[in-house]
Amino acid sequence: MAKKETASSPKATQVTHPTTESTTISKALTVANLEQLKEDTLKLLSYLEDFTDSDLSTIERMRKRGSGIRRYGFIDKVSDVASDNMDLAPRVFSDEDLKDLLRKIEELRNIVLAANQFARSLNDLLLIVGDEAYQLALMYYNSVRELARRRVPGAEAVFRLLRPFFRQTSRPKDEPTEHEVERDLKALLHGKKDGEIIIRNERPHMVGGKHEVIDEVHSGRAAVKEVIQAAEKE
Repeated sequence: MAKKETASSPKATQVTHPTTESTTISKALTVANLEQLKEDTLKLLSYLEDFTDSDLSTIERMRKRGSGIRRYGFIDKVSDVASDNMDLAPRVFSDEDLKDLLRKIEELRNIVLAANQFARSLNDLLLIVGDEAYQLALMYYNSVRELARRRVPGAEAVFRLLRPFFRQTSRPKDEPTEHEVERDLKALLHGKKDGEIIIRNERPHMVGGKHEVIDEVHSGRAAVKEVIQAAEKE
């Protein structure tokens, strides 16, 4: 007789076979291709390091004004005006330097756009390849599970080895916060929820004492919040 799975066993999982398009992409993309792509990317990063001493910290980024849309428009306008009014410029100002910086900004923006698209394409590839790998692994798991039901020798041991990846462990509910207790109290006062909230104080002559809250509204079962203050009243 086939062995029935317990409630803690993973539920039957539907295998979605990879689409033809994703399979074609993953097959065409070899490990050698990816290794070469990684090497080329690292070379580009190394090339950029020659122009930057180190990565900007958060504070340094906040100090840099950059060239957003509005600031870029201001810089571009100054470049046009300064060319015709160099007699108004300070001695250290160079309109040629400013024009050169504007051209660099334009090129860097184009590179950033290309780099963002590059990152999106890599994430898409990672998603496609990862999904195909998961579907294949799931196919094997479902086969092992079925063979374990049939009592095929060796299948049960492999099934037990893989089953924990699908088992959902229940974690204990956190103690209710002060906000949650106040919320549940209002719900009880307005008749919107069933339950009770019990608040116990020990040694009230102390500043704090032992303060215990039993909230049977929060999460549908009794949850206890306990705070101990040791400062004794003089």
